[in-house]
Amino acid sequence: MLSELHQVLLGCGFQYTKARHIPEGTPLCLLDVAKGFYVKSYGTTGGEFSIALSLPIDPHITLPNAYILKKPDQYKNRLLPHVNLGWYLCYVREMEADWDANNLQELYLQVDCQIQTTLNASVTSANQGSPDDREMEGEFSSYWLPQKKLYLLSDASEKLEMECYVTLNESGLANPGKASGEEWVAYEKGDESEFNEWLRQRCLTKQDGRTILTSYFKINPSRLAGVEWPPQNLRALLQWLTEVDLSARSRLLDHFVNNPVKRHVLLFDVRHQDLVGLFVELDIAATGLNTYPQKNNRKKRTGRVVKSKTLITCLSAKRSVHKFSRLEVTRADRKTILSRNRRRSATGDLSTKRIALLGCGTIGGYLCGLLLRSGAGCGNARFDLYDDDSFGPQNFGRHPLSTVDFGQNKAKALAATLKASTHLNCKVEGKPANFSITPEMLNQYDIVIDATGRPPVAKRLAHVVRTIPNNKRPKVVHGFNDGNGRSSKVMIDDGSCCYGCMLMDPAFYKNGLDLRFSKINTAEERFVSCGNTFTPYDAAVSVITAAMMQEAVLSILEPSLSWTYSEHMLDGSRSKQARLLPKQRTCPICHD
Repeated sequence: MLSELHQVLLGCGFQYTKARHIPEGTPLCLLDVAKGFYVKSYGTTGGEFSIALSLPIDPHITLPNAYILKKPDQYKNRLLPHVNLGWYLCYVREMEADWDANNLQELYLQVDCQIQTTLNASVTSANQGSPDDREMEGEFSSYWLPQKKLYLLSDASEKLEMECYVTLNESGLANPGKASGEEWVAYEKGDESEFNEWLRQRCLTKQDGRTILTSYFKINPSRLAGVEWPPQNLRALLQWLTEVDLSARSRLLDHFVNNPVKRHVLLFDVRHQDLVGLFVELDIAATGLNTYPQKNNRKKRTGRVVKSKTLITCLSAKRSVHKFSRLEVTRADRKTILSRNRRRSATGDLSTKRIALLGCGTIGGYLCGLLLRSGAGCGNARFDLYDDDSFGPQNFGRHPLSTVDFGQNKAKALAATLKASTHLNCKVEGKPANFSITPEMLNQYDIVIDATGRPPVAKRLAHVVRTIPNNKRPKVVHGFNDGNGRSSKVMIDDGSCCYGCMLMDPAFYKNGLDLRFSKINTAEERFVSCGNTFTPYDAAVSVITAAMMQEAVLSILEPSLSWTYSEHMLDGSRSKQARLLPKQRTCPICHD
C-alpha cells in the first residue's frame, strides 16, 4: 500500500524528504513526528509555495496534513485565507468530504489538484482584499493561536457592561499557573445567577476576587486577506485597526481613556466572522491614561485634550503593556444555545411558550429533555411536568432517569435533572400529581402535551379544550405508542381536528383500533399484575415517539401547519405519510 502511494505521489511531482532535511525552526519539525514528508512546489500568480504532506496512519480514510514550508516574501506575516497560523494549509473540509476510500491513486490526484486550487484562491483573495471575501468563510478567528479559553455567558453588545473572572478547575487548583487549568468566564455585570450556576456545574473556583473589565467592539473591516495578521503586540493591533477600520480604532481608544484601569478583556466582533478575544494588561502610569480628565469634564473642554496620535504612541510603547494574550471565545449565552439548531431563526423558540407536559414516563422522560434544548422553560414562560407516579428499578430499562432517582416522583426528578443539565436560568417545575383537565388549567398554558399514552386522557383533553374559545385555547399535542410498541403516532390538535377524529377514520380504524393491528392478540403480549399492565418492548419506539412529538411542538411555532398527523412503523410495514388530518362528521367530540 505504501509503495503504491509512494509512486502516486512521485507521479504528482512530490519528492520524499526525510525529516532531518526539513529546514530547522519550521512548525512542521516541532509539531509532526513523522520521519519523512512529501514536498512539492506549487506555482501561483503571487509566486511559488513549497508544500509538505504528512501522511496519516490510514491514508484511505484520513487525508494528509499539508504544511507550508516556504511562501513568497510578499505574503510573510500576512493573512492568507485557508492558511492557519501562517503554515497550516486547510485545503478541504475533511469531516464533510466524501471520496473513494478504495482508490488511493484517484484520491491523491484529487488532493494534489485541491491544494493547487486552494493556493490559487488564497493568493487571489489576498491580492484583491474584498471585505466580503467568501474565501474567509467565517474562519478569521482561527488564524491566531489562542493562549487562553474564555466562555461568554451573555449576548454581548457595545453598550452592555460586562466583567470577567479567571476561574480554576481541579487541575488548575492542583497546578497553579498552568493555562490548561484556567477558564475565563465573562458575563453581564450584576447578573451573577447564571455565572454562579456555571461555576457550580463545572466545579470551578474563582482565582481571586478581582474582575476584569470586558468590552465588545464591532469591526467592519475594509479588507481582511492580505493585511498583516496576527498582531504580536498592542501596537500591531492598533496598526491593523488603522488599516481596516478607523472607526473601531477610535472607539477602542475612547474605551481606554474612559476606563483607565489596568486589565482589559477586549471582544472584537469582526463582520461575518467569529469573535476574536484579547487580554491586555496596561501600565497606567506609562500610558498616561490617568492624566486625562473624566468624560464630563472633557465635554467642558477642561484638562488634557485627547489626541489619537499621542495616545497611540503611548499605548504602543513596550513598557506600557505588561501582558498581551489572545483569548479563544466560545459563546455560551442563551440566544446562541437556543438558536443553534433552529432551521429558521424567524420562528423563534419555545422560551416564550407556557408549556405543560402530561406524563413523565418513557415518552415524557425523553421528550422533556428535547423540549428544554428547544427553549422550553428557558425564558420568562414556565415549563411544568405532571405525573403522580414514582420511578423504580422496573422503569430503568426504558427511562432516562438513573439509579439515584429510585423512589422519587418522576416529574420532580426529571425537573431536577433538567435544571442540573444547563447553567441557564430555567423555569421548570415538577408537579407530583395528575393534570387537572379543566378550562381553568388549560387556560394557563399555550401548549399542552399529552404523553400519558392513555386514550381517556386524550379524549377528555380534546373535549374540554373545545369549551374554550378557539383564539384563546392552547394547542394540544398527543403522542403514543400503538400496536404494543410496533408504531409511533403523533397528532396536533389545533382546532381543525381532534383525537376522536383520528379514531373515527373508517379507512384506518374500527372500534378505536388500528386495522393494521387487528390480527395481533395484544392480551397475550401484556403482563397484568394487581391492576398494573406492562408490555415488554425496548425504548426505541418511545424515543422515536418523543422525537416526533418534539417536531410537532416546534411546528406549532410555524405560521401554518403542514401536518397534524404523523406516524412511524417499526414492524417493517409502510408508514403513512404525514398529513393534515380531516375532521370526521361522526366524531363524538367535535360534533358533541
